[in-house]
Amino acid sequence: MLNPNSFIKVTVTTLATCMLMACGGSSGSGGSNGNDTSGDTKYVLSLNSAESANTGVVGKTVYSINVKDNDGIAVYGETPTLKPMMAMNAGHHHSSPHTGCTETNSLGNSDCTVYFIMASAMNGNAMGTWTVDIELEDAETLSFNPNVTMPMDETVRVNLKGVDDKIGVTPRTYNIFNNSAASNAEGERSIELFISSKETMMSFPALATNTTLSEGTADELSVNSIEVLVSTDKDAVTWTTATTNGDGVWTAEVENYTDTFYVKLSVNSETKMNGEFDYATFEKTSSMMNMAAQ
Repeated sequence: MLNPNSFIKVTVTTLATCMLMACGGSSGSGGSNGNDTSGDTKYVLSLNSAESANTGVVGKTVYSINVKDNDGIAVYGETPTLKPMMAMNAGHHHSSPHTGCTETNSLGNSDCTVYFIMASAMNGNAMGTWTVDIELEDAETLSFNPNVTMPMDETVRVNLKGVDDKIGVTPRTYNIFNNSAASNAEGERSIELFISSKETMMSFPALATNTTLSEGTADELSVNSIEVLVSTDKDAVTWTTATTNGDGVWTAEVENYTDTFYVKLSVNSETKMNGEFDYATFEKTSSMMNMAAQ
């Protein structure tokens, strides 16, 4: 004989199951019915100038991008990721120093800054292909291949090297980029430099205090102090001390500029060297073909 309580339990359970299927079936089975859009992109990345996808220069290059949602509305407060990479014709790959992308503003615009260390071609010979990828979660990657050229009017990049500061047995390389505008008629010039170290072919971190280079490796270096000095006279007794905003950019005001200025760099009180010289030289020139990547 059927226990009445058992009948009630079965009936209630069955009814609950039916109600769940009827009321919740539509949303609960969305994935299988194709209504789940969790895998779809919701942002669209684009260059503000389509022509910029084809261009770049050794040194500082800024790509202005825009982020919109799928309804065409500007996206505010998102920070895209910048990934420059060069595929060398010789078969290997390397990245380049960069400061990433800024947070998108109210118009959805973001500036992505890369410091190219090498031209796409040297002396008429193709060296390789640059690819710039700009990524954002929930968006397709914006990818393009700029033709990176060498500026012809002034030195844009020099290297200084460590002495006891080494990666393995090789002196650590510090890339110094010249972002400066031209001087005025009185020979006054605002010098702006971007400085990064070369840790590997894929890692060129901006040089800043309270950071650690090659962290967790045998070549780890805690950066406790940095001094950047600038002068228009390499034999000067007094050099101008550059100041920084903390992200690898250093600025200084110099006088008596004509066509050359010099830069000294010390990290943790060790002066970085350019061969036998303790300074790097930036000068106006008619040819920059000697600026091959090192």
